[in-house]
Amino acid sequence: MKFSFEVGVKEKHIVEFKFNQIIGNLSISIDQQRRVTDFRMFSLSLIKTYEFKVGKQEMHDVRIEKERKLLLAGFRKSKYKVFIDEVLSYEYEGW
Repeated sequence: MKFSFEVGVKEKHIVEFKFNQIIGNLSISIDQQRRVTDFRMFSLSLIKTYEFKVGKQEMHDVRIEKERKLLLAGFRKSKYKVFIDEVLSYEYEGW
């Protein structure tokens, strides 16, 4: 799964999320600078949350929630919710 979104009004930044569901590699980049990395092969929780700040002069709190299915999660689509400053801003679904 791969998606990107823009954060900021006057100070704009591009956040890119990449997750390889087969291998388990996850990365989140801001303006092409890797900010978060994770390895997600096995997990007991259904929702994994990634939180970080974006911006220097115009700061924003970003939270990405990755929701997986209970059974056979590696073979089913996951849901992703993006919150910017506690407001649901984007939703994605995919492999």
